Amino acid sequence: MKRTSKRLLASLLAVLTVLSVFATVSSFAAEEEGEAVAAAVETVEVAAEAPAEEVAAEAPAEEVAAGLQTEAVADPEEQETPQEPEQPTVGRVTGLGKTSYETNRISLKWNVTEGASGYAVYICDADKTSVFSKVAEIKQTAVTVTNLRQSTMHYCRVVAYVEKDGKKYYGEPTTLTTATQPVKPAVLMRTRSSSVCEVKWNMNNNATGYKVYRAPLGGSYSLVKTIVGKKNNRYTDTSVKVGTTYTYKVVTYRVLTNGNTYHSAGSTINVLSGLGAPNFAISSHLYKVWLSWNRNPYATRYDIYYSKDPNAIAYTYAGTTTGTSFMTSRMASGQKLYFRVYPICRKNGVTVTGTSDTKAITVSNSMYGTAAGSTYVEVNINQQRMWFYKDGKLMVDTPVVTGTKYYSDTPKGFFSIFQRATNTTLVGPGYASPVDYWMAFSGGCGIHDASWRDTFGGSIYLYSGSHGCVNTPYNAVKTIYNNTGYSTPVIVY
Repeated sequence: MKRTSKRLLASLLAVLTVLSVFATVSSFAAEEEGEAVAAAVETVEVAAEAPAEEVAAEAPAEEVAAGLQTEAVADPEEQETPQEPEQPTVGRVTGLGKTSYETNRISLKWNVTEGASGYAVYICDADKTSVFSKVAEIKQTAVTVTNLRQSTMHYCRVVAYVEKDGKKYYGEPTTLTTATQPVKPAVLMRTRSSSVCEVKWNMNNNATGYKVYRAPLGGSYSLVKTIVGKKNNRYTDTSVKVGTTYTYKVVTYRVLTNGNTYHSAGSTINVLSGLGAPNFAISSHLYKVWLSWNRNPYATRYDIYYSKDPNAIAYTYAGTTTGTSFMTSRMASGQKLYFRVYPICRKNGVTVTGTSDTKAITVSNSMYGTAAGSTYVEVNINQQRMWFYKDGKLMVDTPVVTGTKYYSDTPKGFFSIFQRATNTTLVGPGYASPVDYWMAFSGGCGIHDASWRDTFGGSIYLYSGSHGCVNTPYNAVKTIYNNTGYSTPVIVY
């Protein structure tokens, strides 16, 4: 029994030993198999371009797949690419149109685009560039773009967009070809108003041309000329009737590449055929300028202007007269001035200005070949007026009465005071006239007060003038007497 037990025990130990060895061998084999799987993963990663069958030969397909699944978390190249969010559908803007007719801005409007979050607005100055500039991004369906050039073609583009998850998605653009309006012609002027009427205006650099309309004063306009070319800024009308007033209207127009035409507002001017430029004579004496001309049958007055620059747009107003001669006020000696005489017709409440020539004169301080200096007395017989200047400053400007025309004319010439007296009596054939102030300048002729006269100036000298002296209002002659002396020049013309 003991022997049998020993044998059983020996057999059991032997089995355990075998099992132990088998377990050890199995464990080693398992480690070797794990290394083989890892080697298979490394082969796939390195030999990314190897044929599939070669990769599969390293390990059973299911084992390789398992290995790839295990390593996928750690390998970014094996991760799945995240899906892009689905883009929303963005509609296209419809109904885009211009609503303004201005020279420096364009107003646009369009229909609501379904689902749109807003609109981007772009503009392109097509006369200068092909590049669009973004000018606004708005929620509304109308916009006004300002600070634009006049008479300029523009491409206006509006794009709807949808905003989703913080990102904007833009639709297809809608583009409108349009333009700012041209400015109306500037400085419209008459250049001829005789048997031919002619008007001229400033050139518009962005114009295609100009349209000229004509109407009899107060009548309806008709198109008389379409002018092509921005530099052709003059129109001559030969089909006029002398004595008739016409109103001319000039409109600037711009034609775009799509054939659309844009017009400016019209500039108008009245022209009286026959109210032409006077051919005037001009001279200068005693720091003044004299002008004279023949009467125009349609003129009711004449306006006189002057300038230091012959090409000046605006001349300085010198004065007006209903006669056919004019004398300026005192001007600086030696300066060259340019003069214009405009005939004016005022009829039925309407004033029409004629045209004028331009003539130059250099201001002279002399008369009868002698310079006057800065202190002198000046007498104009035709105007029945006297001026007294002291040191170049006007001290007296007064009407007077000179000698009766054709009977006792006051002598003309360049004289000087040679006799002075106060509270004296002037004696002559048939008269003895007491005066307070007396200044003789030529023989028995002088300047003095005349208490026997109530009025001075005008046409009195034609029928009731003096004996040759210059009758002067009391206060005026007193001022002259107190500010002159012997040898003060007296110039009579």
